[in-house]
This record gives sequence, structure tokens and C-alpha cells, in this order.
Amino acid sequence: MKKGAAAVCALVACVVASAAPGAPAPLFRGPFGSGPDRVWLVQPRSRPRSIVVFLHGWKVAPPSPSYPWVGQFRPWIDHLVAHGSAVVFPAYQTGTDDQGPARVTSLRRGLEEGFQHLPKPIPHVVAAGYSYGASLAFYYAANARTWRLPEPVAVDAVFPAGMIAGAALPQLARRVDVLIEVGDQDAVAGRGGADAFWSWLAGRHGGRERLVVVRSGPGFTAAHAAPKLATLPARRAFWAPLDGLVSRALRR
Repeated sequence: MKKGAAAVCALVACVVASAAPGAPAPLFRGPFGSGPDRVWLVQPRSRPRSIVVFLHGWKVAPPSPSYPWVGQFRPWIDHLVAHGSAVVFPAYQTGTDDQGPARVTSLRRGLEEGFQHLPKPIPHVVAAGYSYGASLAFYYAANARTWRLPEPVAVDAVFPAGMIAGAALPQLARRVDVLIEVGDQDAVAGRGGADAFWSWLAGRHGGRERLVVVRSGPGFTAAHAAPKLATLPARRAFWAPLDGLVSRALRR
């Protein structure tokens, strides 16, 4: 395994574009399901070339116009859709519940619901998550076969929280690409969650994984909230690596 602050550009070119002007508006569908098992879909108007399961961070209130869940990441999601991905956005919580293995169960149910509403056959899937959602991305990827769900070919874990006590986490298949990002100014998740998952990954010999430290710079602080931004530095730090994983998935 290779660990270090390798340049993001090693995976993709350092050119980050947002949705093309005049591109058709994405198709927004849902929520399907109920309670913490809900899921939203954001799709291109044509058949998707890939699927991105997008897992948000921990929420402290239900979604509302003043506290949107999907809308918080909508520029990033629209960018993914404009480049041919359908985005599956599970709720996995209500905003008034506790963390723990029940969130993994709700994630599974939400994904089951979401994949049912996508055209078949399902193309390659990439699991991307932020904070608590980054932790859940590993639980989905590691359990997908047991859950009888499409198996991700890559995991993009941005500022992951810790492991989820009481939830099953079998070894991840070696064929799954993994990128873990930590922020040099992240005082919320810090390095603890990333290091825990990195140690877990050590059990799969020959896997493809990278741990990258996102560095702060002029006009950009790699704090915990940085992945919610749509500024050029944020797009380079977070959008570009996910684009690279999706591009690699399309070449498989």
C-alpha cells in the first residue's frame, strides 16, 4: 500500500469543470421509501454511464428548505450528472436519530430502493462519502455482495468519521480502488477515522488504496466543512479525485 500526500493530479488532470453551460437540467426524483430508508435520485436525461452513491455527512435536523440535504451538495451532484453519472443519495437517517449499526441497515434499505428505480443493467458504481457518509461508504462496499446490491468498483472517502461499532465490516475486495482524504485543518474528523480505515485496509494484500492529506492554501482552508464548497480549490481537492475514480471505472 502506498501512503502519503500524493498530488491529486496523479489520478486526474488538474482541470476541473462544472456543468457545461446549456446542459439539460438533471432529473430529480424522490424521495422513495420512508423515514431513514428514504433515497433521492439525480439522473441525466439519457441513460447513465456510471452510478455514484453519494453519502452525506451527519445531519442534526430533518431536511427542509432552510436545511437541505441534497441541496447542500447540489453543485457537485450536478457536475457528476452533467458528466454522465446518475447519483443515488440515501438519507440513512431522519435527522433526529442516533448513530450506530441501525444507520447501516437504513443505508442498505435505501440503496435497495434506489437501485430498483434505475434503468437496467446497472453500470459501474462508485461509492463516495463525506464524514459519517465516508464511513458508510466502506460499509456499503464491503457488504454489497452479502446485501445482493451492485458492488462498487471504487470508494472515495472524504474526511471519514470513525468505524461504526456493532456493524459488520468484512474485508474489502482487492479489486476495489480506495481513496481516503483528510484535511490538514480538519478539527472535527481529524485523522482518527482515516487511520482506522487505513489499518483495516492493511488486511487486503495487493489492493489499490491511497491516503491523501488535503493541504490548505491561499483562499482555501482544508477544514471539515471544505468539501461542501464549490470553489475552484475545493473542486480541485474533492471533485477532481472523484471524477478520476469514475473515469477509471468507465475503463474497466
